[in-house]
Amino acid sequence: MPPRHRPAQSLANPAIPYVWKGRLEYLIVQGQKRRALRYLDKQMDHKWPLFTGDPAFEDERRKALRLRVQLLREWGWFSEALAWLSLECELFPGNAEAEATKEWLMHTLNMPDADRIPEQAARDEAGNRWAGVAGMHELKAILERDVIGPMRNPDLYRQYGVSLPNGVLLYGPPGCGKTFVARKLAARLGFYFREVKGSDIASTYVHGTQGLIGKLFEEVRSNAPALLFLDELDAFIPRRTDNGVWYHYVAEVSEFLKQLDNAWASRVLVVGATNLPTRIDEAALRPGRLDKKVYVGPPDLEARVELFRLYLANRPQKEIDLLACAQMTENYTCAEIALVVADAARAALESRTEIDLTHIMQATLSVPAQHTAADIERYRQMAKEQDCH
Repeated sequence: MPPRHRPAQSLANPAIPYVWKGRLEYLIVQGQKRRALRYLDKQMDHKWPLFTGDPAFEDERRKALRLRVQLLREWGWFSEALAWLSLECELFPGNAEAEATKEWLMHTLNMPDADRIPEQAARDEAGNRWAGVAGMHELKAILERDVIGPMRNPDLYRQYGVSLPNGVLLYGPPGCGKTFVARKLAARLGFYFREVKGSDIASTYVHGTQGLIGKLFEEVRSNAPALLFLDELDAFIPRRTDNGVWYHYVAEVSEFLKQLDNAWASRVLVVGATNLPTRIDEAALRPGRLDKKVYVGPPDLEARVELFRLYLANRPQKEIDLLACAQMTENYTCAEIALVVADAARAALESRTEIDLTHIMQATLSVPAQHTAADIERYRQMAKEQDCH
């Protein structure tokens, strides 16, 4: 007889990913933490015979487990997080990532066993440097697992055969906060942060940029451990096989690749951001260069609530249902939400009234989301086409 809670059948369909995330986000925004966790439990139920062994379902299940552990850590429920990781390791002893995460969390909390949590260590872990990044729990979980954990305790991750990142590629639609995420990642790691755009190192002399690239990496190495953030990476390292890439750009791309090689050996984490991952030279995405590819999509429901709260602050307003605002702006980017609030404020100013939900609704009609759900999915798949994800 099947278990009481049956996972959604669409979990097994790779063409409909993350179908359960909307409900989960709603429960979290409503403050229903335990219900959110119980809902995640349903997605992780591996006993349902219809889905046993289905790779797509198992992939969704791993994402649900990763999210559950991340939420428990963010909410300060560390013993429960460790209990779930321990159960996962017992049920699936080959899950090296779960083993490494469990050991790292115990190490971070300075715990000899899972039943005792030193108060100060727990406060340090709970008061993490993701402050200011509302929602986006999946993104934070990926960065914690694939970047922060391995860099903070490399020997432990090597012991479990989990690779250490040399560089990270943040990709996704424009206006979704990739630069903000890079800054917060540097803060979470406690690294020196250096942001560079293509125009910052451009030279009027042919091959002059090559020298500037070398000086840039030298500067960052002198401040290690450091995070070097390269915005619009496709402009730094364009595909050398594309038409229109001048000869001297080929030399500059080669210089970048040379500097990228094993940058972490000098304790420099290189993070690139792009809206167009398919325009980046393939050589930059090979092991030992930009190893980890992380999708940064539009803000989720919880993040949109906080964005509306932020952008409406200090403006004359009636009591506005921020959840309703967030629900009507699915797939909106951070920049688009800022524009919605600005248009709503402008309309309220013209009528000399306080901003209300009607103003927000009307503004969404004049500022529709640039990207549809299909567009967002294409962005998710974009890097996979180049074997980037």
